[in-house]
Amino acid sequence: MELSTHLYRFTVVNVLTVFYNLLVLLLIGLNSVKSLFVNSSTPKRKLEPPACLTDPKYGVHKYIKVNNVKLHYVESGDPTKPLMLFLHGFPEFWYSWRYQILEFQKDYWCIAVDMRGYGDSEKPDGLAPYHLKELVEDVRDLIRQLGREKCILVSHDWGGLIACKFRDIYPDVLSGIVLLASLSQEAWLHAVWNNPEQKKKSWYVFALRWPCIAERFLQMDNLAVFDKGMMVPGKDTITAQDIECYKYWFGKQFAFTPPLNYYRANFSYCLPEKQVKGKVPMLVALAANDLFIDTSVLDLMKKEYDDAETVLIENCSHFIQQEEPEKANKAIREFLAKHKI
Repeated sequence: MELSTHLYRFTVVNVLTVFYNLLVLLLIGLNSVKSLFVNSSTPKRKLEPPACLTDPKYGVHKYIKVNNVKLHYVESGDPTKPLMLFLHGFPEFWYSWRYQILEFQKDYWCIAVDMRGYGDSEKPDGLAPYHLKELVEDVRDLIRQLGREKCILVSHDWGGLIACKFRDIYPDVLSGIVLLASLSQEAWLHAVWNNPEQKKKSWYVFALRWPCIAERFLQMDNLAVFDKGMMVPGKDTITAQDIECYKYWFGKQFAFTPPLNYYRANFSYCLPEKQVKGKVPMLVALAANDLFIDTSVLDLMKKEYDDAETVLIENCSHFIQQEEPEKANKAIREFLAKHKI
């Protein structure tokens, strides 16, 4: 990349980072002033996990040491059947796959993992442990430790970025790959610099770069970000009880910092052109009403991966597998059946 382009991007990124963080600070300040006049005492966080987190219908909770990090995961289904590994996004944990576990556990060996830094998995300090190469190696070593040579990767949001990079490095390990409301790191970077709509929808990426401020913002009003960001008026697939599950884990002290370090450790002004190796059946499903990913990204993903199949989920926003589980499961089922995976 030319020096002038690098300087331009450096300037734009940092101006946007300052701008959005000033807006966030303003919102935090207004919220603090409001609390002086409104009796809105924050409820005490529950020390015991909501009952649905330990419901045996979702499987057995286990721990495993991979790539020098202890990960928590939920296992369901017959271990003799094909491995289906679920990678969640931000700000989620294994529970975001509850509908898919129930759907696929009869035909696959389902493993829904808490990525490093999330839920009950180990949370290393600093930025280096959250570099994409480490996250990819977590997945590679997990598959190896589970005793498998191949798997189906089903991913959402940040899990999809990891899945794409995994596909780039280890295509022979994959029987198939599914991305829900996600894209590759390269496609995101291209879209941000060439699509004004995607740049607007990526405001949060810039806002999350500064430490402390983002954590304070996400914790406001008893973690209202989950109520406002996940629950959809008129739909009952994400309930108040489900939101309590998220608040149980993210309400803990410093719980947001490791997940935010995914953004902070992997932000880049440019990426080299990559050579896609091998052929892997791939499904990319975006939500028509996604507030964070522009649907034009589907074309970028088809250009980057010529074997990618794309689906647009109508009347749905970012958290596809939770908001519209029937549509998500149907799309995955049809993809798997088509390729006899």
